[in-house]
Amino acid sequence: MEERKANNFIRGAAILTAAGLLARVMGFVYRVILTRIIGAEGMGLYQMAYPIYTILLVVSRSGIPIALAKMIADKIACEERRAAYKIFKVARRLSIGIGLFFALLMAFLARPLINLLSLDPRAYYAVLAISPAIFFVSIMATYRGFFQGMQNMVPTAYSQVLEQWIRMLTMIGLVYFMVPYGLDIAAAGASFGAVTGSVAGLLVLIFIYYKKRKTIFSFVNQGRKSQLSSIKIIKDIAVLGIPITFGALVLPLMSLVDLVFVPHRLQTAGYLMEEATTLYGRLSAVAMPLVNFPTIITVSLAASLVPSISEAFALKRDDLIKRRTQTALRLTIMIGLPAAVGLFATAEQLTTVVFSEPAAAIPLRYVSWGVLFIALQQSSSAILNGIGRTTIPARNLFIGAIVNGFINYQLTAMPSFGIRGAAIGTTVGFAIAALLNLLSVKKHTGFKIQFSEMVFKPLIAVLGMALVVKEGFPFLSRNLANYWPEYSYQLSTFGIVIIAAFAYLLLLLLTGEIKYNDLVLIPVFGKKLANLLLKIGLVGD
Repeated sequence: MEERKANNFIRGAAILTAAGLLARVMGFVYRVILTRIIGAEGMGLYQMAYPIYTILLVVSRSGIPIALAKMIADKIACEERRAAYKIFKVARRLSIGIGLFFALLMAFLARPLINLLSLDPRAYYAVLAISPAIFFVSIMATYRGFFQGMQNMVPTAYSQVLEQWIRMLTMIGLVYFMVPYGLDIAAAGASFGAVTGSVAGLLVLIFIYYKKRKTIFSFVNQGRKSQLSSIKIIKDIAVLGIPITFGALVLPLMSLVDLVFVPHRLQTAGYLMEEATTLYGRLSAVAMPLVNFPTIITVSLAASLVPSISEAFALKRDDLIKRRTQTALRLTIMIGLPAAVGLFATAEQLTTVVFSEPAAAIPLRYVSWGVLFIALQQSSSAILNGIGRTTIPARNLFIGAIVNGFINYQLTAMPSFGIRGAAIGTTVGFAIAALLNLLSVKKHTGFKIQFSEMVFKPLIAVLGMALVVKEGFPFLSRNLANYWPEYSYQLSTFGIVIIAAFAYLLLLLLTGEIKYNDLVLIPVFGKKLANLLLKIGLVGD
C-alpha cells in the first residue's frame, strides 16, 4: 500500500504527460500552420505579445496553484480535510480579483508598454487581443491547484486538452481570414486563441467540479472542523506563493529580455528592423517550441511532484522524500539528455520539415542543449517547493537570468554571433539555475547522485542513439529517394526520429536502466508491457 502511494506521483505525472503531449502536438500543428501562413515575421509579431502577457499572468496566478497544491496536500495528509477545502475557496476568490485587475491593466497599458520597450508598433493588436486570457487562466489555475492538491490529475488533463483544441481552432480560423488585412491583424487573431482556449479549459474544470461535488463534499466532511481564518489562509498563500511567483516570473522576464535585447542588438549588428523581427521569430517561434516540446514530460512530473513531496514532508518521511527525489531526477535525465542530443543532430531536418524555416536550425543547434537544463531546473524546483524551500528556485533562476541577459546583450550585437548569442545565453542561464538547484536539493534532502543509473547508462544509450541518427538519416534518404523522391527528405526525417527513439529505449533496456516497476506505472498498458519484456528477459524483477 505504501509503495503504491509512494509512486502515485508518477502515475499522476503519466496522466498529465499524456494530456500534455496531446496538447503540445496540437500546439505544434497550429504553429506549423501559422508559420506557413504568416511566416517568421508574422510569428515574430505574435511572439512579441507573449512576454508581456506571461509576466502579468505569472504575477496574477503562478504562485497560487502551486501554493494551493502544497497546502491542500499537507492538510489532507494530516486529516484536516475541511481546512483543505476552505483554502481552495479563499484562493478562488483571490484569483478572481487578481486576474481581473491584471487583465484590465494589460489592456490599458498595451500601447505604452510597446513604446516603452521599443517593440515593433505592429504588435499592439496582438497584445490587446490576448489580455482577457489573464482573467480566465487565473481562475482555471485555482481549480487545477485544488485537484492536484488532492493528487487527482485527471481534471487538469481534460482541461489542458480542451483548452489547446479550442485555441488551435480559433487561431487557425482567425489568422486564415485576417491575413489579407495585414500581418498585425493576423497576429492579433492568433493571440485571441489564448482567450477562447482558457474559457474552454475553465468551463470543463467547473463542470467536473460540480459533477463531483457530492464526492468532494463527502470526502471533506470526514475531516476535523477547520479553525483556519480567511486572513490566515491568505497570509499562508502569500508566504508560499510570493517566492514561487518571483521564481516563475524569471522565465517570462528572460523572454522579455530576449524580446528587448535580441531585435535591438541585432539592429546594432547591422540588421534592419524587419530582418531582426524575422530572426527573433526563428528563435522564439521555431527553435524554442522544439526545445520546449520534450519538457512537457518534466512539467507534468513537476506538477505531480509538488503535492507528493509535500505529503512526505508533512509526514516527516525523509526516506520517502529521498526515494521520490531519486526517481524524479532519474526520469528527468532519461528524458532530457536524448531530447537535447536529438534536437542538435536533426536541427536542420526538423526546422525544414516541420516549420519550413531551415535557417532556424542555426539558433536551434545552440539552444537544443538547454532542454536537459530546463528539465532539471523544473524537476529540482518542484522538489524544493515541495519541502517548503520556495525562495531557493526563485533565487537560482534569477541568477541564471542575469547571466543569460549579460551573454545575450554582449554576443547578439556581434556580427559573428548574431542570433546564436541569444541561444547561447538561454542555454547557459538554465544550466547555472539547474546546477544551483541540484546543489540545494542535495543539501536539504540528503539526496546522493547514483552515477551509474543517473549518468553513465543514459549517456551510453544516448551515444548509441546519436550514432543511429548520424548513419541512419543518409541511408534512409538515399533509399527512399528511389521510391518517393519528392517526399524522401520528409519521410527520412520522421523515420529517423522514430528509429532513434526505439534505439534509445532498447539500449536503456539492455543496460538495465529501465526496470519492471518503471513500466508497471505506465497507465493502461504498462503492466502488460512489463510482463512481456520480463518474459523475453529485457527487464528484471
